[in-house]
Amino acid sequence: MSRTPMISHEDATGEVERLYKHADILLSRTPNSWRVMAHQPFVTKFMLPLTSTLLRQGMGSVLDTKTKELAIIKTSQINDCSY
Repeated sequence: MSRTPMISHEDATGEVERLYKHADILLSRTPNSWRVMAHQPFVTKFMLPLTSTLLRQGMGSVLDTKTKELAIIKTSQINDCSY
């Protein structure tokens, strides 16, 4: 099965480069899923505020950041993700 390639930081230009910069600021990294979604920057730029709101403490969220991160890790384990 073929996969959509990730756009690396080095290959990012224009809108994608700006998205990566903001992701690094808000999320402290650029997730691999974003590197794939970067092929559609219009969609990705709407995901950044949503993702940062969901992951950060407060912002109307009931769970603290540590619990959210543990849920993400456990979900990755259940789904047999390699990271």
